[in-house]
Amino acid sequence: MKVNKIVDLSTQALIATVIDKSVASVAHNWKLGKSAHLVLTGGRTGVQLAQTLDTEIFRLITSPEFLSSNSREPFQLHIWFSDERFTSLEDNERTDTKLINAFEKNVDNPRISIIFHRVSSPEVLSLTEAANAYAAELDDLLTGSNFDAVLLSMGEDGHIASLFPGLSTTAHSTKSAVPVDNSPKPPAQRVSIGVDRLAAASAIYIFALGEGKREALTNFEQRSQGPVSLLVEAGRFGQMFIVTDQKI
Repeated sequence: MKVNKIVDLSTQALIATVIDKSVASVAHNWKLGKSAHLVLTGGRTGVQLAQTLDTEIFRLITSPEFLSSNSREPFQLHIWFSDERFTSLEDNERTDTKLINAFEKNVDNPRISIIFHRVSSPEVLSLTEAANAYAAELDDLLTGSNFDAVLLSMGEDGHIASLFPGLSTTAHSTKSAVPVDNSPKPPAQRVSIGVDRLAAASAIYIFALGEGKREALTNFEQRSQGPVSLLVEAGRFGQMFIVTDQKI
């Protein structure tokens, strides 16, 4: 997989650039009569991405080109969450809860259907069962196709999604989603989309923002260390973009 870099000192400029590219992929699919599939990261960067995506999707769907469309069915956008806390669906700290709340402009628009794919909860399934169910959903809806864009954030230790350095059983799994029961970042139990499934994308954007990400970014770029390197190895097509405010 080819790795490129997008560098800008402005976080907002970086987010705008990535969302513009992602929305262009969504528009391309819709023009072909297809649904679009995006993966969103969590955290503060994830919320900013979701808010900007919501705005730009609203702008797209209300543009003259799409307002004049003869499509009888609403345009579909599938949102997948890169990883999730294995907690109650009522937990306000869940990644999906925060990101879903960021989509405000398109909630009542009949011309678009945004489908949020949520990981199950402990009240319904065990951790392994929840991961298997998410994997089955991914495999079912993405059979023969790939993510249009995967938007991830790199942690200070180099982790992406909930694929942490040193957790070889999850990092090297070929399943579409994996259970994580010993996350060094609380809570310990999580579900993460697997490396191979994340790598099956037209474009992958890895955000590495802030001085705290410098060491992990250097380890990846100069030593090919960390989970991002596994993603590069697993990628058979498409492009990866390191999106950063660090000049290394």
